[in-house]
Amino acid sequence: MGRSMKATIVATAMWGIVLPLLFVLIVTVRRGKWRLDISQGALGGLATILIVKIAAAFFYERRPFLVEHLHPLVAHAADNAFPSDHLAACGLAVGYLWPRSRTLALLATVVALAIAIARVLARLHYPQDVIAGFAFGLVGAFLGAWAARSLPFIRSGAPRSG
Repeated sequence: MGRSMKATIVATAMWGIVLPLLFVLIVTVRRGKWRLDISQGALGGLATILIVKIAAAFFYERRPFLVEHLHPLVAHAADNAFPSDHLAACGLAVGYLWPRSRTLALLATVVALAIAIARVLARLHYPQDVIAGFAFGLVGAFLGAWAARSLPFIRSGAPRSG
């Protein structure tokens, strides 16, 4: 593998996550529906973290670079490979973007695919880790949207009394 290929893999594996998060920021600012959008994003983020932590507690998988006795392309702790936190964040971003901007959601999906491939090639994850992470993020986004719509003080935009 050449230097430029390694550099591309490392950059994508480490910093690719910035693009989907930037897409979320652009859509949120452009829409201006602060209470609903931030509530859905925050609740979706909390749900995603909870799902990822529960999954990791039930399933431990050594990172590929440890199993194969290799030096990873990206410096990383020797912790649980399952699921991918980066792809969970990407899934959350795609789930958040889909009802707001399908174009940016599709672009974020393409970026997520590139990140998934890079993290597998960097020997940080196995394919099932990145697939599960993305799926967990999508579920978290759905739960965040459902929770925000279920809370009357968020849905109505009225201040909470009490």
